[in-house]
Amino acid sequence: MSRGALAGVRVLDLSRFVSGPLCTFFLASLGAEVIAIEPPNVSTSRRLPPFAHPEGGAADTHVEGALAMPFLKRGRGKRSIAVDITRPEGADLARAISARCDVVVENSKPGTMARLGLGFDSLARGNPRLVYIAISGYGPRGGDRPAMDNIVQAACGLMARTGFPDGPPLRAGTTVADHTTATFAALGALAALRHRDATGRGQLVDVSMLDVMTALVWDEPVDHYEAAGLPVRTGNADARGTLIDTYRCADGWVSVTCTSDRQWDALAAHVGVPGAPRSQAGRVVAQWAATRPARVVEAELLACGMPAGRVRHPVEARDDPNVRVLEELRHPLAPRGSGFLGPRLPLVLDGRVEVAPAELHGASTDAVLRELVGLREDDLARLRADGVIA
Repeated sequence: MSRGALAGVRVLDLSRFVSGPLCTFFLASLGAEVIAIEPPNVSTSRRLPPFAHPEGGAADTHVEGALAMPFLKRGRGKRSIAVDITRPEGADLARAISARCDVVVENSKPGTMARLGLGFDSLARGNPRLVYIAISGYGPRGGDRPAMDNIVQAACGLMARTGFPDGPPLRAGTTVADHTTATFAALGALAALRHRDATGRGQLVDVSMLDVMTALVWDEPVDHYEAAGLPVRTGNADARGTLIDTYRCADGWVSVTCTSDRQWDALAAHVGVPGAPRSQAGRVVAQWAATRPARVVEAELLACGMPAGRVRHPVEARDDPNVRVLEELRHPLAPRGSGFLGPRLPLVLDGRVEVAPAELHGASTDAVLRELVGLREDDLARLRADGVIA
């Protein structure tokens, strides 16, 4: 392992929930120093079960010093400081830290950070080289409209396209809007840092969940589908091609995508109907697969050169020898792991680092404020007594 592709880059994380913290986790995984500001009072999301316990292992009950799973995952590789940025003295501390940073990431509603004096214009006056990542649900004109992952899936058209024609719209089975937006936000940070290195100027990078997810939906010509009268929802099939579907087997399901006549000819011969037209492929495969184990169907489809895969439970997929992204999560004080797994940055490259476990709430408050702001012990004691820091 190298010391990290982003070694020497310092990031101030003013975000919360999923998209922002996940973006900064990606940057930490590439070697950036990430300082995450949290409110002095422990947030509700730090108390959502299950928890990793300080002595090791995990449980559904909270004890002093326990870490909730979201923080155990997305807090890895970050320094946690507890500062109330809604108070003037707390905002001053955040501004002082930002002056020593390369990147700021926030995902509040548009205008929130500006009202606190922590918007791009304010911070850039003290640090013209600053890259400022502003993640929002609907962009700068979105106002106070709240954005959650499933709401954005509905707004962008993804939910309308997911499910079967005779069923209701469905959300995706994971938080694709948050995760995809986090990925593009990290990409924007890297591009803006490269541009800054070339020009000496920082910039505001505006990332909206609605834009990101609309781009995902419009990767296909959905306007053409509408004009051609194709159904909005097609289940597991694809109206553009024959034998693109998921088929029931004796003990499960197999997903199939036939990409050429050669593949179909090989499969038709294999199942005993050589020369059968491709237009009959769906019926033939459905009948053939129905009485066979899913593993057998998968293997025989692959032997015919056809892309195919069993529908696996996530826990079963975890055990695939090709999966390299999962690691055991650990409480920073525990002598052993929690028993829960979390994903690394899903890139294998010289420049990804092994990140430290997530810190306890406010574990680095004093150290960061001494190092970057120059506060003395009496300053820290006064701010703590006033409830500005914890």
